[in-house]
Amino acid sequence: MVCVRKTGCVAFFFSLLDFLCQVEGRILLSFNGSDPGPWTYYEMRMKNVATFKAVTMSSEHNPPYHSPHYSVDDKVAKIGQAVECSHTLGQLGPWMLIDLKNVFDVCYVTLVNRLDELGERLRDVSINLGETAVSFPEVCGKFTGPAETAEVVHVTCERPARGRYVKILINNSLVDSALTLCEIKVLVIEN
Repeated sequence: MVCVRKTGCVAFFFSLLDFLCQVEGRILLSFNGSDPGPWTYYEMRMKNVATFKAVTMSSEHNPPYHSPHYSVDDKVAKIGQAVECSHTLGQLGPWMLIDLKNVFDVCYVTLVNRLDELGERLRDVSINLGETAVSFPEVCGKFTGPAETAEVVHVTCERPARGRYVKILINNSLVDSALTLCEIKVLVIEN
C-alpha cells in the first residue's frame, strides 16, 4: 500500500483531499470536511499501460546497465548504483519517451526515482503526451522537485491527457542534467 498526504484541492474529486492510499490500482481517499467518518472509500481501477513497452532516451549512460527498458520492466526493487534503472547522460533537456502502442486517456503517471543517491537530480520534470513521436501537445503535469532519493513521484493529470507517446523531460537550458528513473507507470482507468 502506498500512502501520501495531500494538502491542496484535487479538482476531479471536488473536495479537499486529506490522504490518498493506492493499493494495486485501487485508490482509498480521506476527505476533510463534513464527512462523519475519517475515510471515504472510492475505488478506481487503474491499469499500467507502460509495462514492457518500447522506451527511447535522449542518450544512454553506461549501456547495458542503464538501458531504456529498465524503466518499464515492472520491477521497482533494483540493486545499488542505479543499475537496472534507465539513466541518460548529463545533458541539456534529457528525456525518455514511451510508445504505448495505442492511444490512451492517461490519468496518472508514477516516477520511481533512483534508490542509491543523488535523488535531487530529479527536478523540473514535465510529462506530455502526443499521438506521434515528434509532437507532444497534451500536458499531463509537472514535478518541480527536487525529489529525494528513492522517492516515488505521483503526477496526476489535471484532466486526462490523450496520446500514444509519453515524454518525460527535465526542463533545463543552463546546466547539464541526467534523468534517472527506476520505474515509470502510466495509469489509465480500466473499463
